[in-house]
Amino acid sequence: MENGQKKLKELFDGRKIFNIPDYQRAYAWETNRQLPDFIEDIDNQALGRDYFLGTILFQEKSEKHAGFDLIDIVDGQQRITTTIIFMKVLLSNLRQRLDDAQYEGLGLDLVEETYIFNKSRPKLQAISPDNDFFFNYVLNDGNGIDHIETPSQRRLLEAKKYFQAELADRGTEELLQLKCKIDEHTKVLTYSVKDAAEATLIFETTNDRGKRLTNLEKIKSFLMYKTYLAAAEDVDHYLTVIQQRFADIFRELELFDGKIDEDSILRFHYIAFEDWVDKADFQQPTTSIRGKLNPLIANGRKQEALAFIDRFSRELKESFHIMRQISMSKHQSYRDLACLERMESFYPLILKAYKSDASPEKRNFTITCRLLEIYSFRVFAVQQNRSNTGQSALYKLARNFSGRFEPLFDDLSSIINDASSRKRFHETLQDADLFNWISSRDLCYLVWKYENHLRRSEQPICSEMSEAEFKSTGSKTRLTVEHIASQTKNGIVLDSSIVPDMDSAFRDQHLHRLGNLTFDPASANSSKSNGEMDFKYSKYFSKAPYKTQNELESFMIDNKWTSESIDLRQSKIIDFCMRYWNPQYVNY
Repeated sequence: MENGQKKLKELFDGRKIFNIPDYQRAYAWETNRQLPDFIEDIDNQALGRDYFLGTILFQEKSEKHAGFDLIDIVDGQQRITTTIIFMKVLLSNLRQRLDDAQYEGLGLDLVEETYIFNKSRPKLQAISPDNDFFFNYVLNDGNGIDHIETPSQRRLLEAKKYFQAELADRGTEELLQLKCKIDEHTKVLTYSVKDAAEATLIFETTNDRGKRLTNLEKIKSFLMYKTYLAAAEDVDHYLTVIQQRFADIFRELELFDGKIDEDSILRFHYIAFEDWVDKADFQQPTTSIRGKLNPLIANGRKQEALAFIDRFSRELKESFHIMRQISMSKHQSYRDLACLERMESFYPLILKAYKSDASPEKRNFTITCRLLEIYSFRVFAVQQNRSNTGQSALYKLARNFSGRFEPLFDDLSSIINDASSRKRFHETLQDADLFNWISSRDLCYLVWKYENHLRRSEQPICSEMSEAEFKSTGSKTRLTVEHIASQTKNGIVLDSSIVPDMDSAFRDQHLHRLGNLTFDPASANSSKSNGEMDFKYSKYFSKAPYKTQNELESFMIDNKWTSESIDLRQSKIIDFCMRYWNPQYVNY
């Protein structure tokens, strides 16, 4: 294939099959970002004027595929894939509107052969996990909704449906104009190379100079480029190893389905496993790696450079795999930590602890997470410290951790006590305005843990309230923080004869204290506010679904919910908190 600028149809014309290698990212364009831009660019293109789609980098293969030339797409796979999906939808729409004679008379059958199928052979092969899905449910018209196995397959099908919706109401003439814009007036700039080494050189020099890439993509490109420079012999072997490792990384990344981004995992890995001095090193990992590799190659220490690249790429692949294992972990202490939703400071240490822990059932990892959960609850949830409080110390702890867990546990306990002394923790829980100080989500978390403490320790013993119940977002089942005695109808106690007078002293000193707070499902709160549960407090308490409400009657003073009731209940809850969120009581 000749290099240079050419029409898109010239690129696709002939007996060529384009292939997306497995070391490339799976299909990633979204219906709320890139796809609207794609179709808007085409719409804004004046008829008869050229449109530039971008630069495409190919690696030609010596092998054939059923008589077709097989060409790897090294860069530009998202644009190529999207163009093919768009042309598939456009041509399918026109085929429904035109009879066979009209369709063929306009040469649309030849356009279909150029972009979609040539003699029943698809013009594009997706990465191997998605290729069968792409053939059957995107290029062909099978019902793929029940066969989606990867996030990228979902995005491929969504792209097809997005274009179907966009083109459905357009007139036939407008569709023909769109065909003309793509087929006749869209141009690309192509680079075609013969081997992986040359492809690496071109990709690095065209993509590391201004084009927006993720740090992970920059690292991949840079490592391959430096391997090309350092490997005097057998360069293709070295490059193949790196390509396969990044293929594994991208497959792991797909399984996160956007729940955590790739550059964050790269950063967590760098913090945990690489030598660094300050945050600039792990915030700009490509620059840091460049600073380590370039002097080695410049001074002729190429074997050291290759060894560094081999170690780094292997360990990075392992970290992506471990992060996915952690994300699926059922260990209660990790699940609790994740429920607090402040993971940025903790992931490097969690990652390294999980990898280093050879104990049965990952006991040391579990203890690490438990101590971090105590830190997160006391420092972030209760004290409401800034989200980066203690981050530097935690990152250094992760970097310096050598696999010895007992010193790590001692260090974590010290960090907890330094950031949140027992006295400060206790004083904050006693705050008269706690309801307005701590977020509703964190208060729900506190009551959830107290609820399960009651279920474990007080008769009748019953099964614990699950994480799914705590995290429910349903309009009726989501938990809300409620006052027991309230100024409104939303309070847990409804009978006005048993609640205290809402004078200024009560409002200032007792209304928003921990002892006067609990949680309730949104549906129950709505029923109360609508006056649908007009019965005595004792009947409601005895039938309440939570032990935190069942026990309220025991704090009543002469059948009244008073400031003393609030004091008694608060004292019991705080006693629980001071023991439960205390590193001294974590058994290691």
